Parts: sequence; C-alpha cells; structure tokens
Amino acid sequence: MADSPAQDASDADRWWQAYCLAESDEVDELRQRADRGDDHARRQLASWLGDRGRAQEALALIRPLADAGDDIAQLWLARWLAERDQAGELRQRAAAGNEYALYELVGWLATHDRLTELRELIGAEGGLAALQSFWRSWQADMDVLRMLADAGDDDAQGQLARWLARRGDIDELRWRADAGDEHARRQLADLPNG
Repeated sequence: MADSPAQDASDADRWWQAYCLAESDEVDELRQRADRGDDHARRQLASWLGDRGRAQEALALIRPLADAGDDIAQLWLARWLAERDQAGELRQRAAAGNEYALYELVGWLATHDRLTELRELIGAEGGLAALQSFWRSWQADMDVLRMLADAGDDDAQGQLARWLARRGDIDELRWRADAGDEHARRQLADLPNG
C-alpha cells in the first residue's frame, strides 16, 4: 500500500498543511492527522482548542509532546498550566528541570502573592535567573522587586532606589545605602536634603 500524500510530505509541508487546516477550522482533519502521529497537526489542534477556551483538551493533546522533550510543547504546556492555576504540575515540571515550567512557576508565585515559596525557589538552581527574566518581562509588585534587590540584582536595586526616592521613602533608602546599595546611596545624595 502506498503512503498517503500527507505522509510523504516534508516536515515543512506538514507544518504548513496543519497550519492551514487550523486556520480553516478543519478540526476533524487535524484530529485525524494527530491521531496518525503528525506532531504538527497535534500542536495546531492543541493551539486551536486552547484559543477556544478548551484548555483541558489542549493540555491533554500537548502534554505527550512536552513529555517527549518537544521544546514548543513544553513552552505551551507551561503557559497553559500557569493560566489554569495548575501550580502543582508546574512545580513538578520545574523540579524536573523544565526551564519553561520554572519561569511560569516563578511568575505564577509572584502574581499570586506566594512570596515565601518564591523566596525558597530563588535559592534553588535557576530560580533567581527565572525570577529576573520574569520581572523584566512583566513588572510585578514591589515585594518582588525588593526580593530581587535583596538578592543582589543590580537592575532591581536601581529600579527600587528610584521608586523609593520618588515616594520619598528616605528610611528605606538609608537602610539600603547603609547595607551597601550604591543605587540607594546615589538616590539619597540626589535628594534636596540628602
């Protein structure tokens, strides 16, 4: 029996076909291709489902690809888990070394006021870098900024010192300057009564 044209298509062709099927809402054909093992169809179907609020189905479709090490699938899975507040699975995947899950977990913890757990996580390997990356892409609250500044992040120290100076929080600026924060020291020196 000869292979079907879809099976003979190059990888780029299969990607394009799956993309076009998703854009045309050809969900049945996407599902059939995904069931036959076409990973491009599986990704496009998962994306299509996710865009339509069918996150549980999207998660079920993308999870096997993520578990097999597919980079895009790991990224999408981590984002969808965070959006669905499924922090338990994010924690498991982050602990297993998945960088996308770690990044999303850090963001989830920061935006859900889980600062104690966030402090513990930044002490683990990769945790501080994930928090720094998250902070730069999404400005979280001031507690997170303080945490980064306390961890020695130069950019966070500068942002915090400027924010404290604008608010007129001289006591914290002095405390930070006395602790060796050069940004706080410069902000104090620039104040009218500094």
